[in-house]
Amino acid sequence: MSVAIVGGGPRGLSVLERICGLARIPWDGLSVHLIDPHQPGAGTHYPDQPNYLLMNTVAGQVTMFRTGDAAAAGQSISGPSLADWAGVPEDTYLPRAVLGRYLGHCYRRLRRHAPDKVRIHEHRASAETLRALRDGSWALHLSDGAIVAADFVFLTTGHGTNHPTGADHQVQQFVADHRHVNPRLRYLRNCYPLQKLETIEPGARVAVRGMGLSAIDTVASLTVGRGGRFLPGADGDLVYRPSGEEPQLHVYSRSGRIFSPRAVNQKTPADVYRPAFLTPEELRTLQLRHGQLDFEEHLLPLLQAELRRAAEMAGGIPGSDEIESILRRPEPGRRTLGEYQAELVEFLRTDERRAAEGNLRNPVKAATDALRDLRDVLRWAVEHRGLTAESHQRFCQVYAPMLNAVAAGPPPSRSREWRALFDRGLLHLGAGPGAAVRTDPDTAEFVIESGLQSTPATRCDVLVGAGVDPFLPEQDSSPLVRSLLAGGHARPFVNDGFRPGGLDIDTAGRLISAGGEVVPNLCALGHLTEGAHYFTNMLPAPGVDSRITADAAAAVQAMTDHLLAPQQHPTATAMAPSSLKPSLKPSLQPSLKSSLKEQSA
Repeated sequence: MSVAIVGGGPRGLSVLERICGLARIPWDGLSVHLIDPHQPGAGTHYPDQPNYLLMNTVAGQVTMFRTGDAAAAGQSISGPSLADWAGVPEDTYLPRAVLGRYLGHCYRRLRRHAPDKVRIHEHRASAETLRALRDGSWALHLSDGAIVAADFVFLTTGHGTNHPTGADHQVQQFVADHRHVNPRLRYLRNCYPLQKLETIEPGARVAVRGMGLSAIDTVASLTVGRGGRFLPGADGDLVYRPSGEEPQLHVYSRSGRIFSPRAVNQKTPADVYRPAFLTPEELRTLQLRHGQLDFEEHLLPLLQAELRRAAEMAGGIPGSDEIESILRRPEPGRRTLGEYQAELVEFLRTDERRAAEGNLRNPVKAATDALRDLRDVLRWAVEHRGLTAESHQRFCQVYAPMLNAVAAGPPPSRSREWRALFDRGLLHLGAGPGAAVRTDPDTAEFVIESGLQSTPATRCDVLVGAGVDPFLPEQDSSPLVRSLLAGGHARPFVNDGFRPGGLDIDTAGRLISAGGEVVPNLCALGHLTEGAHYFTNMLPAPGVDSRITADAAAAVQAMTDHLLAPQQHPTATAMAPSSLKPSLKPSLQPSLKSSLKEQSA
């Protein structure tokens, strides 16, 4: 028997870990082909990236070894957490390069301790096409010319790149037509890979679209990455000493919301927040009554009640506006851009103090950390068409980014760095909420128009999109994705006309074909399923159940079922959208066991 794992990052590792943990391997041997052009394990966490690019999760909350996880049945291979392996305190924010090296160690340990019947074959290449054979198995054509035959395929390729849109082409044409007027003119629709930022000239005026984690990477690359240094200042603040190679940075986002730093972790696995309002029982009642739900009408009030409760458990004052404002969009109000920048800087300073008090003692941080613990309940309510199409669209555009901003923030050191850059005059707020960008052919500049009153537009030479491309199958540049769609083996996930992204899957992760049938021996996990699933960008933590393990276990069970009885698994007719809704497994019920807690990489 032969299976293929396409993509050797954390999701691919999770599948390999579950295969190695099988209690019984009934075949004479199982060949596992791990296909990835890079070092197995690391994924996009490249071991050679600069050390100023940090994780936003503390080292003690990351492990790929799943001993004790409810979904990790069988014989799990044990191993160290990231903190133990790196020999650092658990609350350390390590460089992502160190995480990449750790994930490489995890792969080598899994390979070394794999059962004798599991034979692992590495292919340092990309899978470019997938072809169905007459017996129902697959042939994978690789970029190095090799062909891999597999009875079952797991797709765990992670983040990809979309083709430029029509609007992107228009902006690129504007740059090409006007570079002779303004030699500094550039358009980078996506900041990754960060090496492309090296084309930006010192002193250029750079508009950075976004104020989240990708913007932090962009700003770090254009400051510390250019030789600048942060030095200790007064009262624990930092002072930035420029190198002279930096551009002028103008950050903005459509929402006007800036990142929120992570709190000092004071929780043990036993301190997971357990809901009192957004419970599985309440969700079942709502679904029986309404079918598909409306997030704002049915779920948001329950979520806000949980935040108030979590804050009060940490000593918060009932009815505090601090808590009510967590899930409130910033309004432009009657203020200038300078006043709004001053408010954001003061917010960062205040939120640093909250973060220092910890996620059990500070009411605001206790509430935002509860959001992390409630993710799995939210997933169950949202995933597989749990929301109406209209509500799902609003959730993806408004609430999912907001939840990520407040619950998956960076280390507090990033907040201090940004304040130092604001103070130095190298970092500026480019626009307030509701910002819009246009091109000015007369001056060969980008113009960022703010939603704030009495505020002149910000003019820039360079526009950088600080974000990661969503996985939109029909726009993805991967030859493999094109092959899947062209062969009819997959289709984009659609919720009654709304296309959030991702591939359509059943609850085991098996792809749904263009004809609406379950493909029994082809599973997708992780970012490829963001749409049918919610918040797939995570790493497992020690001592708590993890969704990444549960997804891998479900996919490996599908593999086992198919390989043991292939004659009983012809291509099955897909269930109707409403029947694709998963039941809440007892092991995932937050009221009975600690809810899943995953960490953002």
